[in-house]
Amino acid sequence: MNVCLKDIPSFLCWLDEQSFQYAVLWSHAEKGASPRPRGQADLFLLVEDRAVEPITRRCRWTPPLLGRSCEVYSVGAGHGADFVGQAFLPEPLGRAVLQNRVRPGGAHAVADDRDLYFVLLYHVAYHLAEKSGNTAQDSASFRASAWCDLLRPVGERLGRAYDLSLLDMHHALTARGYGIDPHRLAVYLQSHFKRRFKSRFYALLIATEQAGEINLFVLRAHVVRHGFRQYLLDEIAKHYTVLAVKDIPWLTRATKARYMRGNKWRWGGWPVVAVVVFDPAPQWRPSEERSKGYIDVFNRRQFFKRELRERIIREGGLHHKQNAMHTTDNEAEAIGHLDLFFSPEEEQALYARATALRAALREKNTPGPFDPSR
Repeated sequence: MNVCLKDIPSFLCWLDEQSFQYAVLWSHAEKGASPRPRGQADLFLLVEDRAVEPITRRCRWTPPLLGRSCEVYSVGAGHGADFVGQAFLPEPLGRAVLQNRVRPGGAHAVADDRDLYFVLLYHVAYHLAEKSGNTAQDSASFRASAWCDLLRPVGERLGRAYDLSLLDMHHALTARGYGIDPHRLAVYLQSHFKRRFKSRFYALLIATEQAGEINLFVLRAHVVRHGFRQYLLDEIAKHYTVLAVKDIPWLTRATKARYMRGNKWRWGGWPVVAVVVFDPAPQWRPSEERSKGYIDVFNRRQFFKRELRERIIREGGLHHKQNAMHTTDNEAEAIGHLDLFFSPEEEQALYARATALRAALREKNTPGPFDPSR
């Protein structure tokens, strides 16, 4: 929740007067503070849930041009101070921040370094991902980031590593019990795709930790009108376990096409059928092969569609640009698209089915997840 503050010290004093629990996570408004990352607020604040409504009332009339930008987040979700519908932090971490907060020099309450370290890791890795200036596997670029300027002194005071890649941050958070859960991961991915942001970190995170792969196909209007709908579904079923087939209503096409995989719909027509599949034995592509093209496509199996497209063009007498269907590059991209076509209940049913299939794979000791180092 973003609010505008006329005077930050006065606002923090007011919180103390009202006996609200709060902790300043970081501030770019203080003298000597690190440079503010572009598009970020001057102050990030975590508060107890009951403080949200009074803060909203107090700050509602402050014009943006006359105040400082402040991001206020509550420990729990559903109080009007969420991050894309979720609590800003995992609840155990959020409660630890408020419980362990300190007041250096008797000033306003701030997060203790031991908690702040993991708060910064969580924010950089899961909320910002590559937008932080970091990368999935190489932290070299992160050293020049304003977020590294915030993390470095905390890490140095604690004797902890701060020069970490996004995957390193994820592993550190998971080891501490603050790793991202599947529900949040899906929410974040879908939020990213609505803003046309693709994260290789999230793609690698899922591929390296999950057996098998979920993917999404969309069949396009021209080939369906030419009678190839069932033909395409039968061909897909030869290569994958089909989890769901759903016709895409015209209103969905009209209002959400700009978010869908495929982008330009002039050739081949609009997406008209969504097909969710699961591959129990992905043909993982080595890094050398991916470096030559389609770097975010980890599973070679989906390239079966090339020959299928050409066959349909020949048999249907279609223009060579009229592709029969599109696929998402990887599971992260597939999850990012699911809420365009499926209700929340249908989504949960898909995830449950995939979880059951993955449990069966583990019992059979089948080949494991993707290894990006190969």
